[in-house]
Amino acid sequence: MSRPPNAQWERQVQRVATALPYPPTPDIAGRVAGRLPTRQRAAPHLNPGWALLLMLALLLGLLAVPPVRAAIAEFLQIGGVRIWLVEPTPTPAVAPGTATPPPTATPVSSLFDLAGATTLVEAEQQAGFRVRLPTYPPDLGAPDGVFYQDLGAPVVVLVWLDPQQPEQARLSLHILAEGALVEKGVPTTVATTTVNSRPAAWTTGPYLLAYHAQVGQEWGIRRLVEGHVLVWNEHSLTYRLETDLPLEEAVRVAESLR
Repeated sequence: MSRPPNAQWERQVQRVATALPYPPTPDIAGRVAGRLPTRQRAAPHLNPGWALLLMLALLLGLLAVPPVRAAIAEFLQIGGVRIWLVEPTPTPAVAPGTATPPPTATPVSSLFDLAGATTLVEAEQQAGFRVRLPTYPPDLGAPDGVFYQDLGAPVVVLVWLDPQQPEQARLSLHILAEGALVEKGVPTTVATTTVNSRPAAWTTGPYLLAYHAQVGQEWGIRRLVEGHVLVWNEHSLTYRLETDLPLEEAVRVAESLR
């Protein structure tokens, strides 16, 4: 017996399949949907812009309360430099009957009154860290004055004089080792920026600058700062660059340290 051709075989299978009775197809999708738990209503989505406005409103509300305002925005600190944004809270008065000697005022000094004049090599040996020098501006050269002081931790001050006015400083770089503490009075302006992608602060005088002789003790040095200052922290050292240059140029000087 020979096999039928493929076309004839397919027609025969179709006729047989059509004649067979099929049971009704169950509603599987409906039954599954009926057994699923009812989906909870999605929580409303808050637009990021509205979320930011709400946060700002909350912050402004907190700042309206004096104790909270003092805790939130009393000062800004970068490394060993503390910049007061409001006048510091005065120390409580001594109880009556307690005899205390009258306070001795610390004179306000200038860069030209700094003690500890030394050489760059000796300053590095005493400080225990390498003193990096700015390579910008290109005509800056070596510092005209190098000072080392122990103010609870090593502090090195480099001073470049103005060639046209030698009695004035062109710029000065203060390098504070970890543990030194400097406090700035409330500057005229304070702005944030970056130096080598690190947070930095830009302040404008006049304001009083004070160094602690030892942490927790009286002030060792106080100076009146009238120009611009760039403050940043890098490798456990805090840098203060005093200059009359604008912000963009000061950042270039800071990022040129080698």
